[in-house]
Amino acid sequence: MKTLSVDANQEELTNLVIEWIELLAQEDYVKALDFILYDNTQEVDGKIWKWTPERLEAAVYTYGLPWYSKEEMRQLYGVDYPVDGKVTSILNRQDKEVWLDGDLISIHKFDGVISSKQAELWGISHLDYQNIIGEIMFDGVPIDGKRSDLTALFWIKKLGSHQITLIFRDLHMM
Repeated sequence: MKTLSVDANQEELTNLVIEWIELLAQEDYVKALDFILYDNTQEVDGKIWKWTPERLEAAVYTYGLPWYSKEEMRQLYGVDYPVDGKVTSILNRQDKEVWLDGDLISIHKFDGVISSKQAELWGISHLDYQNIIGEIMFDGVPIDGKRSDLTALFWIKKLGSHQITLIFRDLHMM
């Protein structure tokens, strides 16, 4: 798991998200899940949701519907539904400065500790929410070389008194 100093600035947090996106671009979903924490305690239809490398890949090609296979997506939306989309590298782009300097990644650090009411409202009461100190949204994950409607969401979690990491929350279409 990759960690940063608790004093990490916006640029360092942005770079951490970009590193994670680059792992998706390399289709290394195992490393992407090992790179940061992820929330595997969500309940969906009465069952505990488990992020796996296969479901992370499915979240990419289904634009955020990782419980469907490619075949199920084609049955639901037609045989021409595009299910071959792949995350593309930002760092290998000639216009990467445009991607990195834009408003694609928004970082919000919280003032103080999250209350139990906030945690319940946000659906994170099952997590160590007292140590969640912020959130990050990457809006426009690049798919097939273009900005998409796919959004990656993360919590910023404090680990002890000196380090932080990200918790991957979700990858879905906004």
